[in-house]
Amino acid sequence: MRLAPRSRVLMRATPMTRLNDGAYDAFIIWAEQRDDGVALECTITSGEHRGDLINIVTSSFVARDPFSLIGLACTLIVHDNEIRVAQ
Repeated sequence: MRLAPRSRVLMRATPMTRLNDGAYDAFIIWAEQRDDGVALECTITSGEHRGDLINIVTSSFVARDPFSLIGLACTLIVHDNEIRVAQ
């Protein structure tokens, strides 16, 4: 299963912590359907920001059952204040 393959998918993100550009190992701890997409709550699992929560709303997963995303490991890729989710 893939999360947001290398396509350019823009997401609205509300980080609880400011993240510098880079890749962050994360884990999806919650997902729910919203009118504007799927809301994901992820926790960073390694590095300086380990344990920090990141909330993302994306339209990438609207065709999927949000509960099937819970528990998946992923990578949050941050570039110019945009976050992309990859697995």
